[in-house]
Amino acid sequence: MKTLKAASISEDNYFNNLLGNDVVKIAKDIRDAHSKDAETGDATTPVDDILDSFEELKTADNATQAQMVMYSKLFKINFTKMDPYEFKAFTDILQRYSNLCKPVKGNGRGKKKK
Repeated sequence: MKTLKAASISEDNYFNNLLGNDVVKIAKDIRDAHSKDAETGDATTPVDDILDSFEELKTADNATQAQMVMYSKLFKINFTKMDPYEFKAFTDILQRYSNLCKPVKGNGRGKKKK
């Protein structure tokens, strides 16, 4: 009985899936037909960019490489084309100014006077 119940398909789920597939095909056809229009958006969405960034971060060997991948996406800099001197200067700037982004300890309160 359990096997029969597991093998059965709900009529609502079947037609919802069928309708969903049809809508996806129609939307894809409309997008393809209007891809060359001036008002059409980019083919890649911001979500695609974020997912690509996450994939690159997962493949990073260490934390420094992961940071460089993140900064390359943020600043749109290709670090592979930088010479070692430029790369060192960039990392020095990041280290020097990274302290500015840290929160102030003690929530801005001073020491208690006795």
